[in-house]
Amino acid sequence: MTTIRTALAALAALAVAAPLAAQGTCEIETRKPYQLTSALLYINRYATAVNDADRSRLMKSTVKVLTDNPDRIKNEAGRNYLLGQIYVRWFQDAGPRIVLRAKRSDLGFTENPDGEFFLPAALDEAMGIVEREKPACADTTARYRNAVFAKVLNASINYYNAKSYDSAIVNANHALLINPRSPQVGAAYQVIANASQAKGDLTGAITSLQQAIAKMGTDAASLSSRAQATFNLAILTRDQAMKEGNDVRTVGLRRAADLFKGYLDLAPNGDNASTARAAYARSLQDAGDTAAVAGIYADMLANPGTYTAIQLFEAGVVEANGKKFAEAATLYESGLQKNPWYRDALFNAANVYMAQHQPEKMAGVMERLRVIDPMNPDVLRLVGAVWQERGKLTTDAKAKKTSQDSVIAYIERASKLPARVTITQFTPGRDNKVTIAGAIENLGATAASIAVKFELVDKDGKTVTTIPVAADGLAPKATKEFSQQVVAAGAVAWRYTMQ
Repeated sequence: MTTIRTALAALAALAVAAPLAAQGTCEIETRKPYQLTSALLYINRYATAVNDADRSRLMKSTVKVLTDNPDRIKNEAGRNYLLGQIYVRWFQDAGPRIVLRAKRSDLGFTENPDGEFFLPAALDEAMGIVEREKPACADTTARYRNAVFAKVLNASINYYNAKSYDSAIVNANHALLINPRSPQVGAAYQVIANASQAKGDLTGAITSLQQAIAKMGTDAASLSSRAQATFNLAILTRDQAMKEGNDVRTVGLRRAADLFKGYLDLAPNGDNASTARAAYARSLQDAGDTAAVAGIYADMLANPGTYTAIQLFEAGVVEANGKKFAEAATLYESGLQKNPWYRDALFNAANVYMAQHQPEKMAGVMERLRVIDPMNPDVLRLVGAVWQERGKLTTDAKAKKTSQDSVIAYIERASKLPARVTITQFTPGRDNKVTIAGAIENLGATAASIAVKFELVDKDGKTVTTIPVAADGLAPKATKEFSQQVVAAGAVAWRYTMQ
């Protein structure tokens, strides 16, 4: 069966251009009154100073002249613009380190010198005043904000990738304070959402993803990010709803269904489209809206040729979960015409036929399934179930005895398999790259070396490529995981043999 899950992939660092030069039509007076002239002189000398002591002295002089008796300076826009500049230069002087806090006296403040200077709040306050006084200068101040924002956001991403989730959240929130209007605020909220989810805080993750989506653009460049965030939000919303009861659960599931539908509207052919389509129907089904579910799959049942095998298989899962076994059987049969070797579809179809008490149809798919997945006790037990169903349908005593003996025989064979092979991922990707991952388990009582040859096959069952996998000296009851990626054009399924 298909499981809804979201992978918290490593996040990529962001690059935000942040030149420290005013551009455009913004005009800020930075030479009047005389305090600003002095501050500008200090800043210019600071920019060329190479001695750390000189730079520290010039920075303190800049801050002191701009903050001692500020009421005397009748130019708030100019005063705060220069303050913001020296704050950013102080931050950049730390090099690759992220330094956001210091004693106020370290920067040159004479008022409350032992108090804490906190750059995100100080920079937002200074540039906020400029933006209110000079609205046309928003682009100019953004360059200074972004000079700090980008570095702090990348730090939060690095913390997330290192699984330091609390630090990731703290730094992402600092970035949002530094520049709440950056085009990259969606990425900051995404970090908070991912880190919150990793900590088990569904509510925090959902809130942050909602904010991320609200801040993302609606242009073509933002489409992919918006779609992925919507998909992740749908999953989290469903997860949270399933923990609730009664009406709250129903409302949450309907909200999740709307979000899955929203993802499909944004990315109808996206990487998660099949999962989203199935989750959309499942959420409606769990919310009790059977009529809506029937409508979703009506066209699939009537026109299966217009859908992929995976889409039909996903629909079959949902219909089977809703105990609509006839519809599920039809969907599986249509999908298996397109891809007859897909292991999970064969396994699920056999279970659907068992629910319909159709052992001969069951036997047909089990014959192929045993070729595909021979070292799986569940498969042998399902063969036994074929005989069990046959026994239920006959009144002949001899036939019943044969069925009972066959059930027992297959259960015993399942219990005596020396190994189990399990596939957890089979993903045909772009550029004909196929990823296959799983595990080999030693079911025996002694150590053993187990070798398996996988064949990746096309829709006609022809071998595209082979992949050897071995577990040497595997301890009893131990498991060895494996994962390989190969180029295999046309591969749509797998099968294996023991070597």
